[in-house]
Amino acid sequence: MKKILLIFAIAASYAFAISAPRTHDGFFLNATMGLGYSSFTEEVSGVRAKLTCEGIAYDTGLKIGGAITPNFILHGTIGVDILFSDLKASSGYEKATLKHDGFNIVMIGAGFTYYFLPQDNIYASASIGATDYSITINGDDLSFTDLDAGLGFNITLGKEWWMNSELGLGIAFSYTHNSANGKVRDYKIEASNNTFALVASLTFN
Repeated sequence: MKKILLIFAIAASYAFAISAPRTHDGFFLNATMGLGYSSFTEEVSGVRAKLTCEGIAYDTGLKIGGAITPNFILHGTIGVDILFSDLKASSGYEKATLKHDGFNIVMIGAGFTYYFLPQDNIYASASIGATDYSITINGDDLSFTDLDAGLGFNITLGKEWWMNSELGLGIAFSYTHNSANGKVRDYKIEASNNTFALVASLTFN
């Protein structure tokens, strides 16, 4: 957490620097949203119990920070994946399908964005942070997925086009990985997911 706050402080110190038109300096705000595919797996060690969810997912993110040098930006990051498919539960030879009211995965952390081809507005972005899983069934959190805070990261590669002197609109490919552990009775729970998405991006810089 101290490292994340330090990154915020460094980015904030440059956030309101004078920004030249159509350059990547000064204050930075980026939002993405789109659809993709996500695969989630959770296993309870020792009892052969497994929970999976695979299918279409909504992927969105928000990054706020500032450029510390031209084209290199430090920022805080919030990422959200929303899974829509039913859950598949199995234990031994028993199998069941569980319909959920909401399956959300939230990552809060920090990272950087670098425009390695600034003349073409092409960038790469990476963030890492704490992850929280939330699955709701019939209005209640699913006890089988009582997970501790985990760790996640996101890598994004995108291309933007200038809409005016400060605003860029584009598309990007986003990959997110999250993982977390938990415990039910004396059994260890291990969960992870991978999300691949094509997203629209909007950047003010």
